[in-house]
Order: sequence, then C-alpha cells, then structure tokens
Amino acid sequence: MVVAPSASEITIRQTLDILDGPFRAVALGVAEDRYAFWLGSGISFGRVDGLKRIIPRVLEFLRQQIDVADGGCPFKEALDRALALAGLSREEWARVDFGSGFATWPDREAIVGRLTNNYARLLDITVPGKPDDYLLWEGVDVPTTFANPTTEPDVEHLCVAMLVLEGTASDIATANWDGLVEKAMNELTGNVPKLVVCVRSEDLRQAALVAQLIKFHGCAVLAVKDQPHYRPFLVGRFSQINRWAVAPENKAVIGRLTDIAVSKPTLMLGLSAQDSNIQALFASAEATMRWPWPGERPSFVFSGDKVGADQEALLKNVYPNDYTGATRTQINGQSLIKAYANPLLMALLLSVICHKMRAMVDLVEGTLSDHGKQVVKQGLIALRNQIASADNGSRLDFVKAFADQTSRTMTMFRDGSAGTVPRRYNPLTSVPLHHVAGDHNIPSSGLAEVAVVAGILGIGLESGAWTLEGVDPSDPTAGIVRVSTATASTKVVLAANGRAAVRLQQNGHIVDEEDAVLVYSAEKPPTMPRSPRSSPGRTGHLGLREVSIYDLLQRVIGAADLVQYFREEAAI
Repeated sequence: MVVAPSASEITIRQTLDILDGPFRAVALGVAEDRYAFWLGSGISFGRVDGLKRIIPRVLEFLRQQIDVADGGCPFKEALDRALALAGLSREEWARVDFGSGFATWPDREAIVGRLTNNYARLLDITVPGKPDDYLLWEGVDVPTTFANPTTEPDVEHLCVAMLVLEGTASDIATANWDGLVEKAMNELTGNVPKLVVCVRSEDLRQAALVAQLIKFHGCAVLAVKDQPHYRPFLVGRFSQINRWAVAPENKAVIGRLTDIAVSKPTLMLGLSAQDSNIQALFASAEATMRWPWPGERPSFVFSGDKVGADQEALLKNVYPNDYTGATRTQINGQSLIKAYANPLLMALLLSVICHKMRAMVDLVEGTLSDHGKQVVKQGLIALRNQIASADNGSRLDFVKAFADQTSRTMTMFRDGSAGTVPRRYNPLTSVPLHHVAGDHNIPSSGLAEVAVVAGILGIGLESGAWTLEGVDPSDPTAGIVRVSTATASTKVVLAANGRAAVRLQQNGHIVDEEDAVLVYSAEKPPTMPRSPRSSPGRTGHLGLREVSIYDLLQRVIGAADLVQYFREEAAI
C-alpha cells in the first residue's frame, strides 16, 4: 500500500497528480480565474515572525519595562494580565521570575502555547497612558517585523504574483500585514503597477489594474508610510476583530469581500480561518447566496495537511443544510488539497500554463487531425511534468529559475533578445484560460505554434527519443533548451517570425554555422544573411537548420508524422 505524502513533504510533481485527478475541476477553475485566493500567515512562514516568536517578544517587552520599585507598575499589571490569559497553575506562578528574561523561564513553552489561541486578547491588553494599540505597534514591533524593506518574497509570494500576471488570480484577500506579495509583483514587473492594494474603503476607488489585493486586517507597509490613515486599520486585537464587521469604516470593504465570497469559489492558502470576523463574513455571504454541494467544482478548498477545527466550522456555516454526519467526511475530503501553499502554488502555475498551451493547440492552422492534436496535448503534459520533476533542490531557486528562464524564452521568441537581468516575468498570456480561444492576438503571435513545439518536445521525452537539458541563462549564445539524443546534443532557439530571427542573429544568440536548430512559428522566411560572427569554410558541424512549424502543420495529419518531419528537418 502506497502512503500518500504529507502536505509538507509532497513534491510539485506529486501535487500535479492531485490537480490532474480529484482536483482537476479546481485546477481548471484557477486557470479560468474562477477562484478567489484567500491568503493567511502560512504563506509567509519563515519570512516574517509567527505567533511563537511574537508572543515571547511581547511578554519580554512588558517585562523589560517593569519598575520593580513601583508597587503599582502598569507594565507589571499588564504582564500579570497576559500571564492570566495563559491560565498558569499555582506551581507555574511560583516559578515566574520577573527579574529574568522570559527566554529563561522554565514554563515559557507552555505559556506561549496557551497564548497562541489567545493572541488577540493578549494584544488587546492596554497600558495606562499609552495608545490602545501600544502592545501591537511597540511590543510586536510592526515596522521591523512586518514592514522590513530587507525581507525578501518567498516561493508563495512569487507564485501568486506570476498567477496574477497570467490573468488567473484577479481577486485576492489576505489577513497578512506584510507587503511580500506586493514586493514580488514589483520584482517581476520592474515596478510596473499591476496590483491594486485595498485596506480602507476609500482604496476601492482606485483605477482597476490586473488584480485587486484586499488586506482586510491592514497593511504594515502602508501603516509605517502613512500612520494617520493606515495604522488604525491594523486589525489584531480582540476588540477590533469583534467590532470589525459592524465598524462603519469597514462597510465598503466588507461589501466587496462578501461579493467575492458570493461570486467566486474560495481557495484558502495558509489561512486557518480562526478569527471570528472571517467566520462571520462567510456566514453572511452564505445568507446572501448559498454555494451548492455537490456543485460543478468545490466551492471551498483549503491547502493543508488536514481540515482543522476552524475550517470545519466554516464549512458548517457555508453548507448549513448539507454538512451533516453523513456527509462530513466526504465534504472534508473534497475541500482539502493535501499540499501546503509552497508546492501547490507552483503546481497551479505549471498547470495554468499547460492548460493555456493545450487550448492553443486547437487554434493552429493546418491539416493536423483532432487525434493528432490530442497527442500533442499529451506531450505538453509530459513536458510540464519533466519541468516539475526538476525541483530537486531549493524550491525558491527553482521558482526563480523558472521565472527567469520562461521570461528569457518568451523575450527571445518575441523580440530576438534575451533581455537584461533581472528579467521581468513574461506571462504566456495575460488572460485566463477561457479567453484564449477568443484572443485575436494569439493567431498572429505565433504562440499556438510554440505550444506545438513544446508538445513535440514532450512527445520525444515520453517516447525516450531524446532528453532535454537546461541552459545557462547568463550565456547569450545558449538557446532555450538542448535536445540530447544518443549521438548528439543540439541547441534549440525559437523565433516568432523572420524579424525576431534577424534580431537573434544580431544579438549573438545564433550563428550561421553552429550546430543549432532555429524553429519559426510562422512561415520560413528567405534564407538569412550570413552572420559576421561565423567562421569561413567547413566546420565539421551540421550548421544552422531552420524549421517552420507553420509549414509542417500544412502537410501532416497525424502526430507521428509531425514529430518525424520535425526530426528530419531539425536533424535531431
């Protein structure tokens, strides 16, 4: 019996099997921009401090302020209240030593563990003469912890940003205070605005961009930048959470979140949904328009190892009549993708791109049969899986390399230049899957033919005809991939048309007499002029071969012939 991997151990490749299998409807839904992404602290784990670090910091902050000479010291009173929330036993109280650092207390782990589910009440403790959010702003140290400009985005933030740019994550809601999704977007776009960030109701009036990020618990970056307007919107204290749903200043934001919860299925990533205001929001949305169960696709999906108590409570609220003892196990199973956000988001990105390319195969002109197109589509899946299997080291390095390599490939294909580092992320398309067929720019872009090339490479992989080797993106003479057979390793370069090919030559990406294959999406142009970089006379190499996918598609019916003619013209 094969034991399914845990959510923390599952690979991207294994996650793709889940998205191809029981959660195929979710994968398609994401590709069509049907799902709203609800992000929690789990996606920033390891980048910003979690409660297990924040709680000791707050307790130590209070302890350090205590004036031992003052019998009524307000800081000691505040710390006493904090410890009372932890429910210390008589023996534990006896071991408390206000003169020693909290890190040395023998019961520190038990205290932190009990306060973890009571963090909102802890942050709501006030100190006389100090602002109500004193423990939050000063004790937690919001500017350093959540708005540190040196903190870099992680895998999850980069993948969310790429899904936004692919047009498949237009509605995002988050309880996170950090600005790492926004920072990832800026890195991948070269600071070109693509994301509208909304904290206050007034922010909803900003001009629309590619996606909207609603930070319904506030934004530390904006709070530091503009304290008068954004610091009051940092929600973390118990009184704030309870008042949030009825606060007049939140009414428009709540209305927008309710609209999202009603109009789009929910994908929760790193979010436990433990806060009462989140539970109330989804209960209110259910009262407005209920999601059916079972439906066309899962309406509420969690990323994690199991459905937690708070997530189960949410399911009870959103499926009030359907969530019963008889259906609980089934609904829980249909609501849980057993993978954390780290592998799931990368798998979703690969899935989205693959679904788009498969849709593009249907758009190519020529005589290739429907069955032949299906074989090419299967080749795309094989290529996708090969890319996913390359993730065998640092996940962050893998994601960054993927973004860089795909951007380099698309830039060379369209413009004949590899671009400069750092490269902006170039999405396959900026529209979701269901817009691909009606996108009038695709037929003239050559992207449909690129999808066919990718499918051919995947077919060769699956049959064992060749293997594929990555290239050094810093080497201007490297192609986009090397195709290796038992007898040779060949550089492959893509060009949308003759203009892109000329620029590839001018930029030193191809040379006339090198052993390489230049693949055109469009018709093969007249013979290219000799490159001034090439050496005269015989070189002992096959030289540059030029293949037009458009021309091949005009004379083949089956996929086998397509692959065979490609191999003959490319001499692979």
